[in-house]
Amino acid sequence: MKSYFRITMAFICVLTLVGSIASAQDLQQQISKLGSSAAVSYASPFLTRLGNDLNSGTYYTADLHDILGFDIGLKFATSKVSDVDKTYSLNLPATINIDKSSLGYAPPSGLSLYEKVGNNYVSYTNNQVQVKSGNAYAASITAPTVVGDKNTVIVKGRSGTTVYSVNGNPLYAGAGGVYTQLPNFDLSNNTLFIHPGGLGLGALGVPSAMPQFNLGLPFGLEFMLRYLPTTSYQDYGKLNLMGFGLRYSIDQWIPLCPVDIAVHFMTQKLTVKSMSDQDILTGKATAYGIEVSKKLLILTLYGGFQLESSTLTLADYTYAGSDPTLQGVTINGFEVKGSDKSRFTVGARLLLYVINIHADYSFATYPVLTLGAGITFR
Repeated sequence: MKSYFRITMAFICVLTLVGSIASAQDLQQQISKLGSSAAVSYASPFLTRLGNDLNSGTYYTADLHDILGFDIGLKFATSKVSDVDKTYSLNLPATINIDKSSLGYAPPSGLSLYEKVGNNYVSYTNNQVQVKSGNAYAASITAPTVVGDKNTVIVKGRSGTTVYSVNGNPLYAGAGGVYTQLPNFDLSNNTLFIHPGGLGLGALGVPSAMPQFNLGLPFGLEFMLRYLPTTSYQDYGKLNLMGFGLRYSIDQWIPLCPVDIAVHFMTQKLTVKSMSDQDILTGKATAYGIEVSKKLLILTLYGGFQLESSTLTLADYTYAGSDPTLQGVTINGFEVKGSDKSRFTVGARLLLYVINIHADYSFATYPVLTLGAGITFR
């Protein structure tokens, strides 16, 4: 029975965490198509919410376990995704190089291409030409973040586009010392830039699942452990979660206190790696706060206030996929701080013999909904 329970819990954890694993893996592939500065804006809403989720579900009552009393359960937390976080403004590159064959233009018979360098005309044999922001395409676009729409944003060229050499010099067709500047081109059928889509998340985002074990200790203390051994799923990647904390009973020092009161502290670390052990994502979260609860038969009402911090770090990434246009593209790693610095939480727990089910809602910069279930022996 114990083996069956452990296998069942591990299976549930893998299934619920695979969404986050796949998202982190896909996140790196997506941002490989962006510059490093754009990647920060693109990825931050996802990373911020993941950090907020880690600091959720720490408690469901302020009534701590007796010595060696324990509970084991699974927490599901998800931060609200607002419309404002689904898009961002992206400044497009000042210039984009395209193959000159895509212009649909060939110099008239007997003429060759030249670029004008100062007052000199230099033979131009490069296969690519340059178009500039503002003339050939918009200077900026509204693009989806990683939590936004799945559809890509395709930037087309404009009619009346002036083309230049890759050095930014005007291009001419000429022969025998007579040169004519190239005409403006209609590039409205030419795709100049493709911005990747997001994950298409709904208002509740991607739930994060966190196994948690609590054990009662002497002196009104309770130990908390969040742990998931390195777990892999198909070819998505590997995930590991490790966290621990303590809770302490305050009401034990208050005679005839009508409610239970406790304080808590917890710190956690989340790591996601590729199947080849390449670092993808590292998350660290710390929280401490106070909670109050009141038991009414099988129902417990609880609430609390918490101070918290979280940091999510995306590792350096070099594209290694099959798209030849991205070969060798590297995005520098960056760090994102969680948006929530504090939160107020209200919730309710239903205890059916040894089965407990609880749900709470946290009021914060990004509100968090947490659900949990498990077994408990007081």
